[in-house]
Formats: sequence, structure tokens, C-alpha cells
Amino acid sequence: MLSLVRSIPDQLEYGWKKAGPAVKDIPCELPSILMVGGMGGSGVSGDLLRGLLLNSSSIPVEVVKDYALPGWIDNKDFAVIISYSGNTEEILSLWKGLENRKVPRLAVTSGGKLKKLTEEASIPLVAAPSGYPPRASIGYLFAPLLRLVDHWNLYPDAKHDLDATLELIRSRMSEWEDEAARFAEPLKDSFPVIHSLDRRFAALGYRLVCQFNENAKILAHANVYSEMNHNEIMGFEGGADEGIALIVLDPGDEFIHPRNRKRAEIVDRILPSSIPRLVIHAEGESLLERIFSLLVKGDLLSVFLAELGGVDPVPVASIERLKSELS
Repeated sequence: MLSLVRSIPDQLEYGWKKAGPAVKDIPCELPSILMVGGMGGSGVSGDLLRGLLLNSSSIPVEVVKDYALPGWIDNKDFAVIISYSGNTEEILSLWKGLENRKVPRLAVTSGGKLKKLTEEASIPLVAAPSGYPPRASIGYLFAPLLRLVDHWNLYPDAKHDLDATLELIRSRMSEWEDEAARFAEPLKDSFPVIHSLDRRFAALGYRLVCQFNENAKILAHANVYSEMNHNEIMGFEGGADEGIALIVLDPGDEFIHPRNRKRAEIVDRILPSSIPRLVIHAEGESLLERIFSLLVKGDLLSVFLAELGGVDPVPVASIERLKSELS
């Protein structure tokens, strides 16, 4: 799994190039809504895109993780359907709904039924390499979304910022691995509570929870500022904080509302001093660099935590059992 985390910049580069031919045939006119449908490691790419464009896009980015297509989707919108395996049943159900409503769409997959459906319907397709865990294929799945919004001029600096992101990850990977190995120790046998200091980075907290779940086989929880100030901080008054470790995802002052920085300082004083704190700092100049620096750091942390606990990060037995019993 560590080698797959290290490959994220190569994945991003591959996904960007691979998406070019598929995206160029999509009309340049903006849709009313961009919908991204995906589950698990596939769906989180849509969450990342929503955060990236949250404060700048002229159209909403909606992420759907369900069997049923929302009522507000129609043929004036555009959908990207992502299933790494191509056989995710919820996503195949969404595909049928989109087909019935004649919604323009793009598919991202490594194969399976979804690839066959796209080819039969002559729908644009970005093919990812097969044989990897979906959660470890984030670059293959996210880069086509980035290429699409670049095509629509929703993120004019996409290529420049992607190149900077690739350089940043490659140049800092060794240091980030050392940091993750240090951070894993105080998290052993803990229940991690993850706080993102800006809602554009909420997907990074969720991503880290999922990586802890699947790689380290532990439960975790995530929340975001300032929403957690209106509810979650009260939960710590119950005195059940034993075993909790707090992880703060800090995007840096340029990417945080100053009132949320102040809130975080106050919350740090309010929460029990017995709770260990870890702060993971974003790096880079652009929002894309900040997002992916936190993502890679979090992925590394989950892998080192698995190693510390003597857990193989690759198998996902409970997920496979669930799929088997559903079939």
C-alpha cells in the first residue's frame, strides 16, 4: 500500500492525459449542475472536487452516493459516473436513471459492466488501469474531473496547479513519510477524531476516516469548522474522552476564515488537556496543492498506523463479505 501512496503523482499525471480525448468531445457550454456519482474510494474524488470549487464555481457540484438519482437532475445537467471496478451496484443504478432522463455524462472506470454500458451507448469514457484497490487509485479517478472543469474554464489554473502539485508531492514524499511514521505512534490504540479547519477541506477529513477504516481497520470520526462548534464540542463534556486522539487538518491561514482560526484556538483550550493533539499542516501555494498535500499525508499516516498495529492494509474482508452476500 505504501508504494501505491507514493504513486499518487504518477496517477494524477496519467489521469490528466488519459482524460484529454474524452473531454474534448464534451460541449463547452456549462451545464446547470455538475453531478458526480461514486461510492467509497471512487466517490471521494467528487468530494475533493466539490471542495476545490466550492468558493469559485459558477455552478454547483453535487456528489451522489446512493442507488436513487435525485429529483433535481435533468438533461440540462451533466453527470460524471465513477466506479473503479465498473461493477458497483449503486452506480449502475444511477446510470440507468441518468439514461432514462437523457442526462449527458462521462464515465470513469477500469472496466466491468460500466465500461460495457458506456461503449454500447457511445458515452465518453476515461479508462483507469485495473488491478488496484479503489482507495489507492485516487489520482486516476480525480484527474479526469479536474480535466473536465478545466475544459469548462471553471478552474483556469488547473494545469499550472496540477504541475505544481506533482512537483510538491514528489519532492516532499520522503519527509512526509518520516512525519507520518512519527505521528502514527501516539495514535496507536486510539479513536481518532479529525477536525478540518475549513469546509473546502472537509473531504480530507472524510478521506482520512475512510483510510483509517480500510487500511488500519479502526473506527474514526471527522467534523469541520465551524459546524463542530455548534454541537460536537458539547460531547466532550460527558467525560468519555479516554482513548480519543485529536487530529487537526490545518490548511494554513490563507485558506481559513480568521474567525475559524480564533475558534480553533478557543476549542483547544476547552477540550480536555488529556486528549493528545496532532496537527497536519497543508503545504504548497494553490488550493489544489494544499488539498493533495493533506491527502497524501493522511494516506501515509493510515498506512503507518496499520503497520504499527500489525495489520495488512490491503484486504477488506468485511466489504467483500457484504458484496458476496448481496450477490
